[in-house]
Amino acid sequence: MITGLILIILGALLGVVLWKMFQGGAPGARSSSAAASASGPTVMPMAAAAPELIQARPGDVISIPGAAEDFSDLDFTVDRRSAYESMNRRWTDLSGEFRGRRVYLEIWPGSDPQVIGILDPRKLTLPDVGVTEEQLADFDARQDPSAFLTFEGKRWQYEASREVGYYENEAGSGEGLYRWTFRETGGDRLLVIEKWEGEPFEVRIARRLNAHDISVFRAA
Repeated sequence: MITGLILIILGALLGVVLWKMFQGGAPGARSSSAAASASGPTVMPMAAAAPELIQARPGDVISIPGAAEDFSDLDFTVDRRSAYESMNRRWTDLSGEFRGRRVYLEIWPGSDPQVIGILDPRKLTLPDVGVTEEQLADFDARQDPSAFLTFEGKRWQYEASREVGYYENEAGSGEGLYRWTFRETGGDRLLVIEKWEGEPFEVRIARRLNAHDISVFRAA
């Protein structure tokens, strides 16, 4: 009789322990939703780059992590959306103001867009990069991928040169320019040399960017 009563009491205690374990879960374990609630709401951009980047319009804000000179985020409001076209391929040019200067993003469409950013404030000349107009003509005539120039003690490999059409605000008949592109060996930078009609040669330093790292915040 006493033995049976003890067994009943022990069984009841075991039931209480098991019930507590199932209610509380394993020690230290939390569901992902609970963890998210504890850390506060997650603020997401209204559109996260990749394919959406090419749909950005004036008024949208673009944020590029760590792209400023001090490695802070480079944020700018798009105030101009234009287009380039060459060899039956068209791509988008987005620009805006950052710290008193104009910055540019060029985006080639596709499921995984290719992006270059002209974010460096320097505007260089042909003598600055050690190349002449005659040498550029030679690069263009040969179209030789093994050709290169030297700048800042580094080798910049010839990548392409061609005529490009520019359509401001994606309208009109377009304006022509000629562009040479050189790729920094072992880096993600590009030298972009352009000649617009009636204008001197302009040299800018660009960077290849990962579209998936860029956030787009839609205008209200």
